[in-house]
Amino acid sequence: SAFGPEEVRALAEGRPADCFGPDWRPARAHLRTPRIAGGELLALDEVPRLEFGGGPWGRGYLRAETALTGDEWFFAGHFEGDPCMPGSLMLQGCAQAATFYLAATGCTVERDGWRFEPVPDRPVRITCRTQVTPRNRRVTYEVFVRELSLGERPTLVADVLCSVDGVGALHARGLALRLAPDWPLAQWRSGRAVPRGAAPAGPPAALGGLRGHREDRPVAEVDGFRLDYPALLACAWGRPSEAFGPVAAALDDADRVAPRCPGPPYHFMSRIAAVTGSAGGPRPGAVVEAEYDVPERAWFFDEGDDAAVLPFAAMLEAVLQPCGWLAAHVGGFDPVRRFRNLDGTATVWAQVRPGAGVLRTRAELTSLSTSGGTTIERFEVTCRLAGAPVLTMSTVFGFFPPDAFATQAGLPVTADERAALAEPSAWRRELRAPGSPRLAVDLLLGLDRITGYWPAGGPAGLGRVRGEKRVDAGEWYFRAHFFQDPVQPGSLGLEAMVQLLRWYAVERGLTAGVARPRFEPVALGRPLGWSYRGQVLPTDELVTVEADVLEVARDERGVLVVARARLWVDGRCTYRATPAVRIVAG
Repeated sequence: SAFGPEEVRALAEGRPADCFGPDWRPARAHLRTPRIAGGELLALDEVPRLEFGGGPWGRGYLRAETALTGDEWFFAGHFEGDPCMPGSLMLQGCAQAATFYLAATGCTVERDGWRFEPVPDRPVRITCRTQVTPRNRRVTYEVFVRELSLGERPTLVADVLCSVDGVGALHARGLALRLAPDWPLAQWRSGRAVPRGAAPAGPPAALGGLRGHREDRPVAEVDGFRLDYPALLACAWGRPSEAFGPVAAALDDADRVAPRCPGPPYHFMSRIAAVTGSAGGPRPGAVVEAEYDVPERAWFFDEGDDAAVLPFAAMLEAVLQPCGWLAAHVGGFDPVRRFRNLDGTATVWAQVRPGAGVLRTRAELTSLSTSGGTTIERFEVTCRLAGAPVLTMSTVFGFFPPDAFATQAGLPVTADERAALAEPSAWRRELRAPGSPRLAVDLLLGLDRITGYWPAGGPAGLGRVRGEKRVDAGEWYFRAHFFQDPVQPGSLGLEAMVQLLRWYAVERGLTAGVARPRFEPVALGRPLGWSYRGQVLPTDELVTVEADVLEVARDERGVLVVARARLWVDGRCTYRATPAVRIVAG
């Protein structure tokens, strides 16, 4: 195999799929993928030869090359009047070449947040016999693999030869490198704190700064450990002990995935205000009260709308995330199992405007059952703003062993439902094209196009509509939800169903006769129920959403549309829900 300058830079910039190919696609969802040094410290131009069975021991060989111009930055500072490349940078180039080989084995694909490092307490014998000067034109690094282990902590031991214009210059015997677990927040927390609700378009590191953060409201403490925003951010991206205190320290050195909350920009908790229930095993009666400071401006508010409200997906996350936090807090911090929402019914009672104040969510663990490696937990939740109810919810979560997701059958479907999924239609409308109805802010738009519309379809004869979205492993929400366990948030799937009904309402002409028509985030006062039996992964291809309209009516608030909806992932029915939207006068 050979890799040119663009591929080498891609690895240094954290884009391994653009370096090594489509088998590295899951790494596009990484929050902070393992990589070689970039910028001025990138010592490799190209890798013209990589052989996994090559070298004198048949365990692997790599050759990397770098062209020199004589104007490289390091000549100016090392030394005055006697310019030469520092030996430390020559050794850095050797390490990068060995790291490139280790990365090419695929060991980084499932290790988001890990880093390459020298193996501790392992001596390296270095011999240097000539130098790199501005008169030289090419540096070559050759890696001769002695040992390669791809176990829990992938490790490479190699001899590396650095040559200058064909002459051996530096030899590193027994250079040993490995992958080690790390936490993005450890690298990012020294950055400046940014306003909550900052857009997800930039690098995730920009959302992880805590310098200058101030906590202006009381926070809960457990055994002296403050459950403030830095602790919640650590629950998403940091060491478990920074999230829950010393009781979780045993997980800090674990190589396995720990329970996580979503990270910015899909993080909707500002602090834990109160908590009952202790770690060591979940028990009914545990309660958390979490607060979310609704920002004045945020990426999920439509800045062109003077009557913008908190979208349904964001409202749902503000009540679901405290459930996940409480389950992790009292659950004993099992690093093996994955946490997933299964079922729920939520009723939104009021809209939330930008800068409305503090949403306070109370979530109580009311029951649980355990069978084998699976634990099912039920929660009752109330969210209030200034004492008034905003949302109430009953919901069920589960802790599952990773192998539970190896085969996803999805929800059972009838033959008619499967036939309807594939039914041909002449309707096709691109929803991201100019002039398309604005169904949501761009980053929340859960559909790319409408692929079917039957005005008299569905069991009620009121219409059936179908839309789809191509899965992009690099979407912002995979990096946010969850670190080392990327899945599309279920709330975004429900949001896509709501958007599909909005399209139907506009296409049907139901906004006619309504002064300055607008949609509630979801129909207020109407229970929305859902069931999930599967997930959308970065490796999936196509999400299809369809809805059968069951009711179109006018009530005291406006025009109501009620439907039965399904979400399919590559032909598997993964969600069922009963969404409803309402058009109201603006």
